[in-house]
Formats: sequence, C-alpha cells, structure tokens
Amino acid sequence: MHLLMHDVMRIAKEFHSPVCLRFSNSNYQRVSTCEKCLPKVHFKRKNNGNIRDYDCQNMIYYYCGRFSLKHLGELFMLLQRISHRIPNNPRIFSIGCGPCTDLFAFEKYIKHNKLNEKIKYHGIEKNVLWKEIHNFIIKHGKRHKLSKIEVSYLDAIREFQEVVRIMKEEQPNVILFQYVLSDIAKYYPVDLVKRFSEKFVEKAFEILPKSTMIIFNDTNVTQEYAKRNPDEIKGRIFLEHLSERFWTNRNISVIKYYFPYKDDPSLKFGAAHSDFRVDFSNIPEDLINYFEMWDEYRSAQLVLIKN
Repeated sequence: MHLLMHDVMRIAKEFHSPVCLRFSNSNYQRVSTCEKCLPKVHFKRKNNGNIRDYDCQNMIYYYCGRFSLKHLGELFMLLQRISHRIPNNPRIFSIGCGPCTDLFAFEKYIKHNKLNEKIKYHGIEKNVLWKEIHNFIIKHGKRHKLSKIEVSYLDAIREFQEVVRIMKEEQPNVILFQYVLSDIAKYYPVDLVKRFSEKFVEKAFEILPKSTMIIFNDTNVTQEYAKRNPDEIKGRIFLEHLSERFWTNRNISVIKYYFPYKDDPSLKFGAAHSDFRVDFSNIPEDLINYFEMWDEYRSAQLVLIKN
C-alpha cells in the first residue's frame, strides 16, 4: 500500500547526508552518526546532563526514518481498537507534531476502514527544523486524498492562548499529543507539565463539541528501568495523572492501553494490545536497514472523550 509515510522516509533517506553536518565545515569531515546523537536528545544523562533539542537537519531526516513506522504503528493499533468512537472526516489538531506520524496513522486508518472520508490536519510545532518535512507533506498530501494540511510554528505552553484561538476557530474533533508531554518535561518541571496538560483538556472540552477526543501516546518503561534512571521523565507519569484526574468525571470517557513489550506487570496501563512487534510488511528492506528502524511498540496510551 502506498502511504505518505513511505514517501517521507524515501526523501529522508535521499536528503540524509552520510557526512555529519555539525562538522561539515571542518578540515576533517566525520561520518554521520545520527543514531548516536538522537539518544543525547532523548536522554540528557547521555549528553553529560545537558538538555539538547533536535538541532541538526540531518538528525531530523534520520528521526523520520528510524521512528516513523513505530509511532505510526502504535497509534494505528489504538485507532483500530477505538474505531467505533472515531469521528467521521477527522479534523485533527496535533500538538508538537514533529514528523506528523499521527497524520500517517490516520491516513492508514482511513484507507483501511473508511475509504471515502477525508482528513483535515493542523499541526503546531516549535522547532522550525521540521519545516522541510512539513513542506513535503503539504505539497504531496493531495496525492493521498488528504483534504487540508497546515502547520503553525509556536510553543504550546508559552503561546497557549493562540492554541486556544485555533481550537475555537477550527473546531477539531481529534486532538493528538504524540510523544509530546515527555518532551516538554525536558524543559519544564513535572508539576508544570501536569498543570498544562490538565488545563489543556479542560479548556478543549469547554469549547469543543461532544464526541471530541484527545489522544495521548507517550513513553512507558518498567519500574526497574525507572529506578535505574530516576532523573529521566516518563510520559506515562502524565497519562496516569490525567487518567486519575478525569476518571470520576461523568462527562468524560477514559480509555487506556499499553504495549506488553516485556513480561513485566509494572508496564500495565489499562488493556494490553495483542502485539508489540513493529509491522515491517511492505516496507522496503533498504529503508529498514539504512535507518536501523525501531522494531518494538512500547508506548502507553490514553484517550479522553467528551461525552
């Protein structure tokens, strides 16, 4: 099946430089080692305790190839489980959209289940290094029957009122946080991220109609791993907080899932998905090998729906 994600991974490979861009102006050019730089972004303990963002265009392309299939698959499996609750012709508002893997998941879902429906997508992203990927997606989206794709560059926390304005104006029926809360927690205290996420849900459900859903897909690790790395913020912390906060609210449905990638009860968060292995079918071997694609689904997932 020809998906937009395949096109993005193809151009990511085409534009990814075998020479490290951070040292491209030096007398001695180094081989690109994005697979070693990405962990320094994701885990500050691997960067001498310093916080690092996606600060290199080469890294952006490598991220698209290495993680897109994993993140698409996690969300696609969730969409299959909650298909009876997904609104027709989804109007998606993606917070911290990055490479738009949530759009890829919805595209695949629509092609599998609702062939005549259209997707509208508005992502917000604070890092302009994703712009080349976004421009490609916007340019080629019509080939994949996507009715409208738009990306705005702003910080969801610092420019929260602008986010609210967009929601009021566009009335999305699906809001997505794809590996976003754990990323925000690299820059802000845990309690602030909890307050932001709670405030976001309350405001969204205040101004948006019934059946609107907010989907969170984020990191989940074993208790043993968490104890070994106490300074590393886990996305599931925020999902647990939101789940507990809205569990007794009769106006909100709370749905939870997780991937049992290890036989460890500390991973449990709601119902378990049936599989955790990334589906490599129909993915060209050269892409799998070039990006050393991640081969397991590992996230925890929370869905909040306005009743």
